[in-house]
Amino acid sequence: MLQKIKSFLSKGNRAQWCVCFFFAFILFVKCILFHWDAFHSILISSAWRDPLSFYKFYMAKLLMPLFIASFVFITKRYWWTIVVSLLVDIWCIANLIYFKTYDAFLSINDILLAGNMDGAWSSITAYFDGSIILMLSLTILWGIFIYISSINIESRKWTIFIVSLLILFGLTFLNNYLIYNIKFWSNESKEEAALLAKETEEWISFINEHGGHEKRYGTFWAYIPFNNIYEGAAHGITTINANFMEQYIRQQSILSDYIAVNIYHMFNHNVAGNIISLSENDIKSIQQYISPTMANPSPQNNLIVILVESLEDWPLHHAVENQEIAPYLSTLKQQKHVLYCDKIKCQTLGGNSGDGQMIVNSGLLPIQNGVACMHYGDNKYPNFAHFYSNSILVNPWPKIWNQDTMSVRYSYTQKVEPESGEWEDAQVLATSLNYLRNADTPTCLMAITVSTHSPFNRIRNNKVRTKAPAILNRYMQCLNYTDSCIADFMEHVLADSLLSQSTIVITGDHTIFKPAMLGDFTDYAKEQNLSIASGENYCPLIIYSPRISENIHVADTCYQMDIFPTILHLIGCEDYYWKGFGVNLMDSVARHNRPISEQEAYELSDKLIRSNYFATIE
Repeated sequence: MLQKIKSFLSKGNRAQWCVCFFFAFILFVKCILFHWDAFHSILISSAWRDPLSFYKFYMAKLLMPLFIASFVFITKRYWWTIVVSLLVDIWCIANLIYFKTYDAFLSINDILLAGNMDGAWSSITAYFDGSIILMLSLTILWGIFIYISSINIESRKWTIFIVSLLILFGLTFLNNYLIYNIKFWSNESKEEAALLAKETEEWISFINEHGGHEKRYGTFWAYIPFNNIYEGAAHGITTINANFMEQYIRQQSILSDYIAVNIYHMFNHNVAGNIISLSENDIKSIQQYISPTMANPSPQNNLIVILVESLEDWPLHHAVENQEIAPYLSTLKQQKHVLYCDKIKCQTLGGNSGDGQMIVNSGLLPIQNGVACMHYGDNKYPNFAHFYSNSILVNPWPKIWNQDTMSVRYSYTQKVEPESGEWEDAQVLATSLNYLRNADTPTCLMAITVSTHSPFNRIRNNKVRTKAPAILNRYMQCLNYTDSCIADFMEHVLADSLLSQSTIVITGDHTIFKPAMLGDFTDYAKEQNLSIASGENYCPLIIYSPRISENIHVADTCYQMDIFPTILHLIGCEDYYWKGFGVNLMDSVARHNRPISEQEAYELSDKLIRSNYFATIE
């Protein structure tokens, strides 16, 4: 059989045509697998319902594979196709994992931060699935085919190559014309676009006020992803309510996206890490939120912040399959002297845990292009730790998110961490308790937990066993363990006459299951009546403080930026010059009369960080 294949390929140009066809087909299948894994749809039914949409979708996925495969006509050996196939796998897998983790696709800045994964590489295994394995299998099969067939070509076919490029250019132009011209859209697509336009009209107006660009088709407002992936970038707004990269990948392909993100980086004039100058209008806008007085109060009692990795609120609502997932937190939220908010909207962006830590410590929101703790680690940040002469950060995972630098920027005078390896939550909270007991002055202590970090396999806990999808079940098991650690810590703190006067904040640094993952849990979530069945999830906020006279349950949708001003209120430091963009959650009037929208807060916070504004304040 092998000899027959070799004999067939050795005649005329058959080898080149066969390699071109099959290599393009393999890359095409990878693009389709990626789209299915990311978006759970490949428009099969549109073949008879809406043939034009079917053509646009599949042609967009085929054009880049054909372009790459056309180079076989000007090469004499084909080993490079194996390398390209493997690189495509790496790009696809990296983007799938990033999308499922952050609900976004890779940019150049994200790629440059890969070194920050030191100690966290095991997290990526949580997102491996059948599609990823199939992609890798296709590369292996292709490598075997190239190896056993030993195809080498004597002459290059430049004419065929050039003609192929011209045809592909024409097809690309035609396909883009059909994709981006609304008159070719189906009625269903037009209705969906019109609804989206209505929902985002206010946001588009906001962008235009800050120098954005708009394109209009009749009465329909739309952003052209391929163009505006660059246009919006100059204003640092691409990650807010307008995921241009996602729309581009949906309409084009993951392979085209590789070119797009590189062009985006070349045209991006707002490079993360550069210190910018603010205009007079920017300064006027910012000064509305900064007090001219420079009070530096001295709290009389401890502030303890437990920043729980990937803490989501839904496990605190009720039992799952008659099993309590977080029994202690579920009980604590109902106790006296407790403020409980069950809908804290996660506001982290590319920095995830690093962003969450920054929001809680400083009241600032993330930069919209890059990660603040990495690119702006030398900045000055407002914070509550510097109110205390004794401030401690207990960090179980030293080599991540630039903790050595950022702990100083957040004014922690002591950083406690393992000499090697990492601590689990029991060690983190036991160490924290020991430092609190030995402190002879009011202390600010932040304890960062890590046991609920994906892939949720650090802790073996069989107390919770459900029929949930594997990754969801592991998360619940880890959270059950973390809950027991917090319970033990709180029992000792509340039993101590001095420590019980502390303000204790328990919240998550971010949610963990992004929309791309929540879709996989929908059926189970509906069966168990879990709130994530809606496709939304929130961080909880539980604050214990003697200054809270009763139990307060805030059911409104609130924000992570509200945590900082609420802490300032409870430790008696409300006259601090910076209160953040959020509101004191104890104040119901403030919650319903916010002075700034979330979108404006992102915009101003981005400018505050990138200009190092707080370094100018004495």
